[in-house]
Amino acid sequence: MASSSLPFGIARLFANVRSAAQLDRESIAAFRIAAGFVMVADALLRSRDFWLFFSQEGIFPPDILQKYLEPGCWSLNFLNEALWWQGAMLAAEAVAGLSLMAGYLSSISCFMAWVIWTSILRRTEPAANAGDLWMACLLYWGMFLPLGEMLSIDSLLQKKTKYATRSLASAAFLAQVLAVYLYAGISKLQGDWLNGSAVGYVLSVHDHGTWVGEFLNASKITTGFLTISTLLLEIGGPFLFLFCGNRSARRLIALSFIVFHIGIWITLSVGLFSPIGITAWLALMPWHTKRTQPDMESHEHSGDRRPFFQCAEGILNCVVIVSLFVAGLALFYNVSGNGEKRPRWITIAVNALTLEQPWGVFGRVGPQEQWVTGKASLKDTSVIDLLRQGSPFNAVRPPGGFSSLPNHRWHKIFWELPKTRQEPLRESVAAGLVADWNRRHPESKSVQTLDIYFTQVIHQNKGTAHEFPQLNHEGIAQEFAPNTILRQWLLASWPPRGVGSGNLDRFLEENNSVP
Repeated sequence: MASSSLPFGIARLFANVRSAAQLDRESIAAFRIAAGFVMVADALLRSRDFWLFFSQEGIFPPDILQKYLEPGCWSLNFLNEALWWQGAMLAAEAVAGLSLMAGYLSSISCFMAWVIWTSILRRTEPAANAGDLWMACLLYWGMFLPLGEMLSIDSLLQKKTKYATRSLASAAFLAQVLAVYLYAGISKLQGDWLNGSAVGYVLSVHDHGTWVGEFLNASKITTGFLTISTLLLEIGGPFLFLFCGNRSARRLIALSFIVFHIGIWITLSVGLFSPIGITAWLALMPWHTKRTQPDMESHEHSGDRRPFFQCAEGILNCVVIVSLFVAGLALFYNVSGNGEKRPRWITIAVNALTLEQPWGVFGRVGPQEQWVTGKASLKDTSVIDLLRQGSPFNAVRPPGGFSSLPNHRWHKIFWELPKTRQEPLRESVAAGLVADWNRRHPESKSVQTLDIYFTQVIHQNKGTAHEFPQLNHEGIAQEFAPNTILRQWLLASWPPRGVGSGNLDRFLEENNSVP
C-alpha cells in the first residue's frame, strides 16, 4: 500500500510544481506594468545626483570604474562619456518604462528595458544593491514571457489566445524569484538570526533602519518576533508556494511576501529593493484561484502554426535553457562561498547576461553601530560634514546615522567603501565629492581638504540596538562597558594622503552581505 502511494505522491508533487510555474495573463500584465513603474521611478531618483554619478569628474570616473568591474560587464553608457549621452540613457530608461507600462511591442520593450537597466547598473555599480541585480534578472526572464496578452496596446491589436502560460520561461522566472528567498534564508541560519536578535541590529539607523525601524527597535519582543518570522517566511514560503497545489493558498503566500516587502520598505533604507520584490510576486500571484486547468494554447498540437514560428520557439527555449545553466552556476558558486574563485568563462557569461545571484542579504549582522563622516575644511575656515549637505561636523555618531545621508545610493556607497574591492574607488569618491560641492558653491565656500572616516563600535552581549550604551565625543561608552570596542579608519582624503588605521581586512569579513 505504501509502495503504491509513493509514486502517486511524487506525481502529485510534480503536478503541483507544474501548476506553480503556470502564470496567469493578468499576473504577467501586472508584472509588466509594475516593472515599468520601477524603471520610471529609478530614472527620476537617479536624476537627483546625476552629475555626481554620471560625470567624468564625479565619484565614478569611467577609466577607474572599468578597472573595478568584473570581466564580461558591458554598458551602453561607456560608448560616450559626455553628459548629454548619460542624460539620454537616463531618459531612455524612463521611456522604456513607459513603453512597458503601455504594453507596446512588449517583448521588445522588455529587451530594451533590460539593456538600458543593465547599462545604468554597470555605470553606477559601486552604488548598486541586490535589488538592482534582481531587477536585471527579472527583466531578462520577462523577455521570454507573453507580456502583452492583457492590459496593453499589443492586446488591442491581436486576438486573445490563452488565459495562462506554462513554459520553460515561466518556470525560469519562478525559480529566479524563489531562489532569492531560499538563498537569503539559508544564509541567515547562524549567529544572531538564530538567537532572535538580528532584526534588532538591522533596524538601527546606524545600520539600515529608518525612523520607523528605530521605533520598532525599542522592543526586544517585537524584533525577536520579526527575526524568527523572517527566517520562517524566507525558507518555508518558497517550498509551500512550489509544492502546494491549492491556488488560494498560493495567493495567500504571495500576499504574505508582498506584505513582507512593504514592511521592509517602511522600516529599512534599501532603495527600490522592496518595490522590485513586490513586482516579482505580482507575476506569481494566482489571479483565478478556482481555475485548476486554465485554457492554455497547446504549442505541440496547434495545426495553424507555421514552421518558422515553431523553429523560433525552439531557439528561444534553447536560450532559456542555456541561461538557466549560467544562472545555476552563479548560484552554486555564490552559495558555496567560491564566487571569487569561479572560472573566468563563467564570470564572463554571468555578467554578460546580468544573471548574478548574490542573494545572501543581511546574512551576517551583529551588535554593532557604524557610521561615516566627511570632515571638510572650507576656504572660510568653517568645518562641515560634506556627506550631510554641509551640516556642522560631528565626529562621533552623527544624528540619524546612515539614514542622515542624502539617499539610499549614498548609504550604499559608503557602506561598501571600506571593503577591499572598493579600495581603488576611494580617492575618486573623495575627489568627486569635492568637485561636486565646489561647482555648486561660491569660491569662499570651496573645499580645501576632505577626510572620509568610517567608524565601527561593537557592543557585545546586547539583545537589541536599543540597549547599546551611549557614547561620548570620543566614541567611548559613557557607562561601564568592557565589551565595547571602537574602530575607526580614514578611508579617503582630498588632496590624497595615506589612509588606514587598524586591521581593515579583518573588519571586512564581518560585513559582506548587505542589499
